[in-house]
Amino acid sequence: MSWTWRKSGNLTFLTIPKWQAEGINIGFSTRVGGVSRVPYDTLNLGLHVGDNPAAVLENRKRWLDQWGVSWSESVVGEQVHGANVLWVDKKNGGQGVRELRTVIPAVDGFVTQDDIGLMEFFADCVPLFFYHPDLKAVGIAHAGWKGTAQKIGQRVLELFEEVGGRTEDAWVAIGPSIGPCCYLVDEPVVNQFREQFAETPFLQSQGNGQYLLDLWEANRILLLEKGVCSKNIDVAAICTADNPEWFFSHRRDGARTGRMAGWINLYKAKS
Repeated sequence: MSWTWRKSGNLTFLTIPKWQAEGINIGFSTRVGGVSRVPYDTLNLGLHVGDNPAAVLENRKRWLDQWGVSWSESVVGEQVHGANVLWVDKKNGGQGVRELRTVIPAVDGFVTQDDIGLMEFFADCVPLFFYHPDLKAVGIAHAGWKGTAQKIGQRVLELFEEVGGRTEDAWVAIGPSIGPCCYLVDEPVVNQFREQFAETPFLQSQGNGQYLLDLWEANRILLLEKGVCSKNIDVAAICTADNPEWFFSHRRDGARTGRMAGWINLYKAKS
């Protein structure tokens, strides 16, 4: 399994061909191919960051069109840097997609066995994507440092387990996010990880109470700890902060910047 760059019309994004071959649409957008203006140029997909809503909706339409789904065939949650993960289905279709007031509140992850699209937004935090072949279920999670420390990835796997899915059969993909090259954190953040992890090889001291944090490795450790097979974990290893031509970055650009989208859905059943 490996992440691959793809261009479709005006859009450039990342996907995983092996997942696509299994009937799973999976994608992570870039900042390229939209209509938003500076500093949200151009494919900002976040409605909550101060951009012109009309531009964001046009951008979202372009993104949804890429996957062949309508507004009512996707779902969006209010991401709060927590570890709450919910099962959703077609009845949730359309929530949060066109306006903020209809988002599913206080949720940072979704799982589903329906062909509804799961969409979350990122500007340095880690996107986690899940597929369970036996359950025919997919999931997505928003794992910034807080979500990672709270082990949100394990929570998705626990929901699979609750309906009979063996963790060792799950596939997980870790998408682009801020990398260990650029993510400097302080002691209060480090202490959160020390409290939750037996060992912290993903933290590298830089002196003066500063550490480089490797969220990719922290999440990979959590997945392995839960029983996911190493061969079933794909890490993009692409840093959002270090690639300004392709990605928005909250750490690099500050609060006034856009958001990329993580996307996953099961192909629509053929009639």
